[in-house]
Amino acid sequence: MKLKINSLILGCVLSCSALAAQESSLEAPAKRWLSENSRSLGIQNFSQLKLNFVKKGSTGETLRFQQMIKEVPVFQSEIVLHFNKEGKITYTSTDSFKKDIKDINTNPSLAASEALQKAHVASKTKGEITFEENKLLVYLTENGETKLVYRILTNSHDNPGSWETIIDAQSGNVLSVKDIANYHHGKNEAPKPTKKNQKKEISAKKVLVSGSGYIFNPDPLSKMQVAYAGQYLDNNDATNASLDAARTLVTIPELDFTGGVYKLKGSYAEIKDLETPSTGLFTQATNQFLFNRNDQGFEAVNAYWHVDNSLRYINQTLNIACIPLTNAGILWYDPHGLDGDDNSYYSNGRLVFGEGGVDDAEDADVVLHELGHGLHDWLTNGSLSQVQGLSEGCGDYWAQSYSRSLNQWPSSAPAYNWMFSWDGHNEYWAGRITNYTVLYPGSGAIHTRGQIWASALMRIYDKIGKAKTDRAFLEGLSMTDSSTNQQNAAIAVRQAAIDMLGTFGYTCGDIAIMTQEFTAAGYVLPAYNCQLSVDDVAKKEIIAIYPNPVTDVLNISMKISKEEKVEVYNMEGRKVLETTINNGKNTINVSHLQTGDYILNIKGIELSTKFIKK
Repeated sequence: MKLKINSLILGCVLSCSALAAQESSLEAPAKRWLSENSRSLGIQNFSQLKLNFVKKGSTGETLRFQQMIKEVPVFQSEIVLHFNKEGKITYTSTDSFKKDIKDINTNPSLAASEALQKAHVASKTKGEITFEENKLLVYLTENGETKLVYRILTNSHDNPGSWETIIDAQSGNVLSVKDIANYHHGKNEAPKPTKKNQKKEISAKKVLVSGSGYIFNPDPLSKMQVAYAGQYLDNNDATNASLDAARTLVTIPELDFTGGVYKLKGSYAEIKDLETPSTGLFTQATNQFLFNRNDQGFEAVNAYWHVDNSLRYINQTLNIACIPLTNAGILWYDPHGLDGDDNSYYSNGRLVFGEGGVDDAEDADVVLHELGHGLHDWLTNGSLSQVQGLSEGCGDYWAQSYSRSLNQWPSSAPAYNWMFSWDGHNEYWAGRITNYTVLYPGSGAIHTRGQIWASALMRIYDKIGKAKTDRAFLEGLSMTDSSTNQQNAAIAVRQAAIDMLGTFGYTCGDIAIMTQEFTAAGYVLPAYNCQLSVDDVAKKEIIAIYPNPVTDVLNISMKISKEEKVEVYNMEGRKVLETTINNGKNTINVSHLQTGDYILNIKGIELSTKFIKK
């Protein structure tokens, strides 16, 4: 078998014994807690817990400790501790920790290169390899055996999907092969239609400029308040005056402009040809990407704009750092993939959209659902959970959160609660809903059960608003692990809101609503008596920082009589500046800081605020 490997895309890691170094002042108390609770947690004396990821945000700090055996990671086994801003542990996640793992020899008999060759054959790798990762891990099999394995992930152009191959590192036996991509509906929910016409790829070779483009926002039916009928049918990608009128002209904040050519590429996303069919990258000599839906370029622009817009909202408006763990932090997407099938998926920092029925990348619900899987993946450092369809519900929530914010459907309309209003709820497949009334834990496929989680979140959204629900959802999700179920995710999301009381508008009333709606959905939450003191609210009244954005000197005005310690962190959670301030007007020189967003902490009064360095 001949394989073409793209060296710009290949990410092959032969061993993951060297985990990225992380720093936190809370590492010592975290380790002390782990030691004190080692017996109840079931921590074995032959394994170690190594801090491998720290996330600092508006709720405090989340520390992830990877289980190791002789410097080799145990697959999907970690303990997560979350500290609030007062340095108290308010949430722990131990669901994924492998208590039953055994001590084994961690020196492989099989070379990593041999394992890679076996994986290519087993997973039927074909065509250009667009992603590859090979890690040496300690692995607990389904029948309870502990083995040293190579876990190889492979995406190849002519074999759609994201293929995981587990190979015994001692015997060389292939233990399992499966597609682990996260699809927006079950593979058997929709028929495989005839593939649509394919176009030849246009080759394209960094200055970032703005431009314009036509999109569906979020879809033609919602914008025009019409049903899937008449002029509003897919009709094999044909356009008409009604569907053209349903488009929205938007500004595209960033386009790559190199050598006189404009490309759908910016700080957050980039178009790629990852899978068959090869329809090109839709580069052009103008920054006006003005396609009709019968043009293949329309899906490319629609997906790009919605992904870029959503990631800007998270990273710049909410100021929550959330970017892919791969591809140098850029999300790659293919608007036409999956060999033409009617489905789409997220995996390894990439989105791939199918073409069957209504082209998936024409519906923002599909685009943002798949992006929701990515958010789940990145916030947890790769520990996305599909237990009880948690990540499916997360994707549905993220898509519905956006589409409902456009205020297009009245709450009395069935489509107000529809997921995939254009892609589904038609002859191709049934779509899903976010007013699902089945109580947790429910039953059935992960996509079905995910509706419980999304529906509970949307009921909270309707009562406390988009921004607060989105923020608590994202911050809470970052505390979870690869085995977190819906109930524990509900506890985490509510805890995130509790940890933000007095900031971003969170009140005890919001906590009561979250408790009420999560309980009504069937989740059992620990009792919590919310008491928000006047002092907590007053903190916002005693400080002013200006100018914001700032170029050189940041002024801090406070009504406090004693000296206070000030720390500045970048959005990756690293401390970049430390100083003190006194009563009255104070100044901090931030001229040496790089352009970007920062968090300023005033330690004595436990107050955090954000500023932008120009």
